[in-house]
Amino acid sequence: MQGAKVFKYPVLILANVAFWFTYLLLEHISHLLYGKNHWQGSVFVSLFMIMATTLLAWFHHKLRNHSVVIRYSVLLVWSAVTLIIWNNLAIVLHGHLSIEALFSAPMLDLLSGSAYRVLLILCWAGLFALGYVYLEKQSQKRDAEKAIHTAKDAQLQLLMSQLNPHFLFNVLNSLDVAILEKNTESAHAMLVKLSQFLRTTLDNQFDTKIPLEQELKLLGHFVEIEQQRGKDLLNINYHIQNQAKSAFLPPLILQPLAENAIKFSRQLMADCDIDLRASVEAGRLCVEITNPYRESQGDQIHGTQTGLKNVTERLALLYGDDAQITSRTENARFTVRICLPYEVAA
Repeated sequence: MQGAKVFKYPVLILANVAFWFTYLLLEHISHLLYGKNHWQGSVFVSLFMIMATTLLAWFHHKLRNHSVVIRYSVLLVWSAVTLIIWNNLAIVLHGHLSIEALFSAPMLDLLSGSAYRVLLILCWAGLFALGYVYLEKQSQKRDAEKAIHTAKDAQLQLLMSQLNPHFLFNVLNSLDVAILEKNTESAHAMLVKLSQFLRTTLDNQFDTKIPLEQELKLLGHFVEIEQQRGKDLLNINYHIQNQAKSAFLPPLILQPLAENAIKFSRQLMADCDIDLRASVEAGRLCVEITNPYRESQGDQIHGTQTGLKNVTERLALLYGDDAQITSRTENARFTVRICLPYEVAA
């Protein structure tokens, strides 16, 4: 209900009650110090002010879309009416004046002794406004963060959706070649491996991070498919530090890097000998994938860079500046290295 939006902050309701309950206690204590016990008057006046200020807060919200003149004119009139009723209700309930005498008194007497009540209402209005503005800003901040988070999730889903079609395209091409060559055994084996890979990816919730050990199992299914596709020897040498196995990272983050390593190794027309290293260094998980490389292959390395760009964007979305991806070439080997914060299950 839009009209009741002001009441979406229970803390403001509690603060309003606490404010006037404090007023009740202080007023009653002051009366006792002067030898009078007007607790009924203090209670009823405080209850009236809780209701009156709640209505004032409702007016504040209800008139938010009106002009400043209309909004503050209504608030000023209602505040004046509240002040007059409060002042004279207190006079009658505390026994200072009878109802008959009150109605026969001059108009100016209705505001007699109201100076401190004016200050009290102003104090309440200031505190309420500060509290309301603060809570609204916090709510807007949370909404903005939620919107950013939703946008990031959508972008991550888009990036994730780019992985399987790109991978499937390559596998289907290989299947087509195998069928044309009447190599039914190879085609069947590829379909079986592809089915296992897809089943594993569907069984996992990829909206969260997974342990490196699980990521390596996914990568293993992918490598088995690539081994079936290729007519060369594909060998992945794993060098995994025990501490790194339980570290969390985004799912399928290594597949595009391994796919690039396999593709560019095969362009050398030689057996694929690829190294994958993972270790924890200075509180960070670092993973390296190294493949054979020669200088004349430099132009081909860049290619479309879809996989590398995908990985870079995913890391930036998830970690910001806390994750890095770098590459280097040395000793006829090309290495891609990613480093991200070391995270484990709580």
